[in-house]
Amino acid sequence: MSDKDAMNRDLRSGFVFGFIEKYSNLIVQFAVTMVLARFLTPTEFGVVATVMVIIFFFNLLGEMGLGPAIIYHKELTTEEIRGLFIICFILGIALYFTFSAGAFVAADFFNNEIYYGVMPLIGAMILFSVISIVPETLLRREKRFSVVAIITLISALVSGAIACVMAYRGYGVYALVWKSIIHTGMRFVLVCFYAGWRNLVGKVALTGFRTVLGFSTYQFMFNFLNYFSRNSDKILISKFIGEAAVGLYDMAYRLMMLPIQNIAGIATAALQPVYSTFGQKEVAESYNGLVNKIFFLGFFVAIYIFLFADKIIYVLYGPGWERSAVILQCLTPFLIFQIVLATTGGIWQTLGQTKSLFYCGVFSSITSVLAISTGVYLNNLYLVAFLLSMASVLNFVQCFWLLHIKNENFRMEILLKGMPSTVLLSAVLMAVMFLGVYLMPSPFGFMASKTLSSLCDLVVFGIAQVAIVLIAGVLLKNESAIFFARILQKPLRKMKLIAG
Repeated sequence: MSDKDAMNRDLRSGFVFGFIEKYSNLIVQFAVTMVLARFLTPTEFGVVATVMVIIFFFNLLGEMGLGPAIIYHKELTTEEIRGLFIICFILGIALYFTFSAGAFVAADFFNNEIYYGVMPLIGAMILFSVISIVPETLLRREKRFSVVAIITLISALVSGAIACVMAYRGYGVYALVWKSIIHTGMRFVLVCFYAGWRNLVGKVALTGFRTVLGFSTYQFMFNFLNYFSRNSDKILISKFIGEAAVGLYDMAYRLMMLPIQNIAGIATAALQPVYSTFGQKEVAESYNGLVNKIFFLGFFVAIYIFLFADKIIYVLYGPGWERSAVILQCLTPFLIFQIVLATTGGIWQTLGQTKSLFYCGVFSSITSVLAISTGVYLNNLYLVAFLLSMASVLNFVQCFWLLHIKNENFRMEILLKGMPSTVLLSAVLMAVMFLGVYLMPSPFGFMASKTLSSLCDLVVFGIAQVAIVLIAGVLLKNESAIFFARILQKPLRKMKLIAG
């Protein structure tokens, strides 16, 4: 088997099981959120969203860029891996107690006593997340993507079911708290079991930390900057506009992030483990094709979300969340560019150029924080979302320009060669769908249930959009549309929906 065939095989495995992991988890999270949104208020969601911003920061401190560094440094011995696991365990405990003590600061800063009870409980997430880093990374380094997918699904199902029962029985915000604790706790137990306790416990060597330090330092600094640029919106909105406002914003933001996490995330999780065993020329050739396909998916999903944001929000969350629909529409440009930008981290890690990744983080942090601060200063949630979208365009251009000048095999004109064709196809799709949605009455308007009629609209128009984009894409000779049309041919022929 050639190197290219081996790479494609490993990528397919990573993508398939990444798809199963992401989308099974997505379905579970959708179902759980639909239930919880009917029992909990925007303020309760806002409290947990605010705390999660702090949780992510502490997780960032504990992660230290170790995951990508362990994958990159394949020469690490078992004893050195155990040493890294012990370091994570000690650090996780220290971070948990530090976070719990911060409940007094949070309660005073946000002027809400609920944080006294919430933070010491949900802080267990930090401990479980930090000590899961090494065993989960071992699974990914060994390309055991199927195991990670199973672990994710089991954890999501159990924690989601318990949260729904708690919300129904009136536990309020604590339903969300225990959902997070149970999810991370189960994930820790399962990743340790499948990675093998003997790989984690036994004779240790602390020299591994020195080995990964150079790589992980810039990775950590990038993650640190990325954290603040990604979460400053929630902190500033919560402080200056209110917790109800951050609840509305966060529900829209999380919906917008789902395609990014579940399309780009599928690719990103597989890129470094697979690409790290091949040369730069082979990696660049593979990545060039991948970028154009992800761009195609990004435009497709963004158009669907923009046209049906109100129906999506109503079906998922019910009445009372209408403002989130407008915020979601303002975030659609962010989705288009961020969904591609999210994959570049795996490329920088594969190339061992985490210093360049850090430079991208510096630029992204400056543009994003300026955009968010401007919107918050003007006290306008919609403006926060729109300016954040505009910042993502600048971040995209800067990152791909740096990748272009740092590596001769990653030429910008090749990476983005399919973009003009995709933009033209998207314009055609937008025009056709807009006419269909806004000039024609809903075929399900006769239904008494608005939720059911909206869901039917989403399904029918979604199928129509898939058909339109593939037919128009083939006619316009869009390479990505042709690629996905070929993928769909086999199952459609089996169902006898098209001629064999």
